Amino acid sequence: MDLRTIVLGILCVFAFKFGVEGGVLSYNYYEKSCPEVENIIRFGLAQIFATDVTSPAALLRLMFHDCQVQGCDASILVDQGEKNLPSEIDSRKNFGIRNRESISLLKSMVESECSQQVSCADILILAAREAVGMSGGPQINVPLGRKDSSVTPSFELADALLPPSTIGVDDMLQTFANKGMTIEESVAIIGAHTIGVTHCSNILYRLYEPENGHVKGMEPGFEAFLRLHCPQVSDFTSNSSFVLNDPSTLAFDNLYYINAIEGRGLLRIDAEIVMDPRTAPFVKNFATNQNDFFRAFSSAFVKLSGSGVLTGNQADDRLVFLSMVFRMLLISFALFGICLGKSVPAIFVFGDSLVDVGNNNYMVSLSKANYVPNGIDFGKPTGRYTNGRTIADIVGKFLHRFQVVSLLSCAFDQCYLVFASPPGQELGLKDFSPPYLAPTTAGPVILQGVNYASGGSGILNFTGEVFGGRINFDAQIDNFANTRQDIISSIGLPAALQLFQKALFSVVIGSNDFIDTFFAPKALTAKHMLIPPDIFVDTLISKFRLQLTRLYNLGARKIIVANVGPIGCIPFARDVNPDAGDSCVEFINDAVQLFNTQVKCLIKELSISFDGSTFVYADVYNIMEDILQNYISYGFDSSDSACCNVAGRFGGLIPCGPASKVCLDRSKYVFWDPFHPSEATNTIMAKRLLDGDPHVISPISVHQLIQI
Repeated sequence: MDLRTIVLGILCVFAFKFGVEGGVLSYNYYEKSCPEVENIIRFGLAQIFATDVTSPAALLRLMFHDCQVQGCDASILVDQGEKNLPSEIDSRKNFGIRNRESISLLKSMVESECSQQVSCADILILAAREAVGMSGGPQINVPLGRKDSSVTPSFELADALLPPSTIGVDDMLQTFANKGMTIEESVAIIGAHTIGVTHCSNILYRLYEPENGHVKGMEPGFEAFLRLHCPQVSDFTSNSSFVLNDPSTLAFDNLYYINAIEGRGLLRIDAEIVMDPRTAPFVKNFATNQNDFFRAFSSAFVKLSGSGVLTGNQADDRLVFLSMVFRMLLISFALFGICLGKSVPAIFVFGDSLVDVGNNNYMVSLSKANYVPNGIDFGKPTGRYTNGRTIADIVGKFLHRFQVVSLLSCAFDQCYLVFASPPGQELGLKDFSPPYLAPTTAGPVILQGVNYASGGSGILNFTGEVFGGRINFDAQIDNFANTRQDIISSIGLPAALQLFQKALFSVVIGSNDFIDTFFAPKALTAKHMLIPPDIFVDTLISKFRLQLTRLYNLGARKIIVANVGPIGCIPFARDVNPDAGDSCVEFINDAVQLFNTQVKCLIKELSISFDGSTFVYADVYNIMEDILQNYISYGFDSSDSACCNVAGRFGGLIPCGPASKVCLDRSKYVFWDPFHPSEATNTIMAKRLLDGDPHVISPISVHQLIQI
């Protein structure tokens, strides 16, 4: 049964009637009925922020958007419950709004301590306040006592009342004056843009419709930077791409005002507040005096959070809909172990472009994939060399699985019987192991795993020299050593060693050592191999043994090693070896199989030699060969040509890029581009590795490995 259609066999849908201690907001409102509410929320948010460092910005935006439409009443959390009745959250101006489920999680925690006392509206305000404080901003004292609305405004009303991305100073000042704010406070509340991101769709009008061809109030170099990251090419780019609000996007500070003065603001309002004589003095003051900014922001926050609130007998009963509760339960399981099933371990990924998720974005390299049409089915180009997810992404997504459990003791007064998916069912959790070089891959994020893979890399350090920048396997292990030290410093040596013992280490590398080194044309590399394949393979294995040994010595215990696939069948190999006709290039596959045979022996050798280790051999070659030979039965129409192609009989002569033609149905192609499989192929391979038999993964499957 599909998880999307399940799942709550018995679910008590309930209404919260909140206690009334008065008809106005008060700083000691819950002193008697729920004195620990702020500590409970602070504790819950610490867990949430540890798993998603972007949550503070999301929660602050969630609160702002709720308060702008009929006041701070948590109406943005309410779903209509019927597909044909769009609600406030469906407003086009709420594009990108997320973390509503975090409020439901916090609500469940508060309910376990103070049943039916604290409103979602107050929880949302407290969560936003903590988002500011935990990000380095001011500690704001807010009055409480808001009640919830069970009625959500129409999306048309939200469209009308939420400020547009094109707002100017006049409308901004009027909007916040209606909330009782002074000009100083209005300028301060705009400073919330110091954390988070801005979608390209909200700044394209500035970049591509400027007067006299230049964006007014924007520094030319910054304008060029934004045009590069937000090209006006398609709806695909504009709706999914984003840029950081400022370089310290995770820190609540006054850098927003400094950037605005320097002409590095993203929105129209960012430029106008510097030039308007009413607002410019406050911008300049906040840029040099962070304490003044924090003071004014705190005052503005209290006024905004008190606008249009329901109190006392104005309050409505809160109906918590199934969709919200279900998401809340999933997060509760993940964070607090309510589920009886085992938790997912950290995942550390090493390899080449088959599993790179964006490391090459951060270096000067000819091997990159952070441009369209790559990522067309992922939502945007991310640096993944495919149309969607990599095999490592998909394996990570599938590792969460729940047993059938009955929650008889939980954070609610009601009982829930949760029917879970069968083994191998994807749950659609959003996070992937982040690229090591990404600036946001720091702090608690690394405890969930890191991806070190780099396009163009290999086992040998000179592999991929033709591309310039890349991170070969030795350097990837160096980077893991840095992560290892960071984790030890964060949680201590005993806990770190336990984390590494349970973690999965995935190694997908070796293809480029053949494609770009051993079989590379002389014109492309100064180190063209003029030695027999068996000698070259012996060299690779010797180096590979040392690298895997070092990984073990750094704490890795569960190590999955994928062999090299049949690269003689990729579109590139077919096009540069036309004598093969319609067949794969056998002499390339023969050399690869020499390597794979020795890798399998090496895996057995290391498993015996290293105490406490489990090395798993993933036979990607076998799986891919089966797909190619039986592609029709797998649902493919093409097994030899690239979906994204420019030139060559098989589309293998030129890498995928903006000038490429893209097939309409990517799921019908085995190969995405001249070198890499499509997401559809990656999904098949991932499922085979997760639950496959010893013919494709040995001695145990990935699911069996995480149970050890």
